[in-house]
Amino acid sequence: MLALLATAIAMASLTWLLGWWGIVIAALVAGTLLRRRGAPWLVALSAIVAWGALLAVDSFGGRFAALATSIAGVMRVPVPALLIVTLLFGALLAWSAAVVGDEIGRRVRSTPPSA
Repeated sequence: MLALLATAIAMASLTWLLGWWGIVIAALVAGTLLRRRGAPWLVALSAIVAWGALLAVDSFGGRFAALATSIAGVMRVPVPALLIVTLLFGALLAWSAAVVGDEIGRRVRSTPPSA
């Protein structure tokens, strides 16, 4: 639970600073550092929590509903579907980067130290 929360905070912070690349960077690092089975799925869930929190914060601004309705209209999908797709996109980005990070971490840990 602590790993989920820490990863979600890192993802939200980096997304705020760097845009969507922040989630990829945070997931890559988390995938490398987390040494547990199923870490990519934990990172993907963290991405959903992080981006869900960012969307919730943005919704208090007052213009979020108009923007979401406008974008959903252009894409011809309902607003809830747009929000779900957005969260799933972040989860897919995070899962993919965490898988790569996990493999990097395994290779680094299994490489014998040079003499």
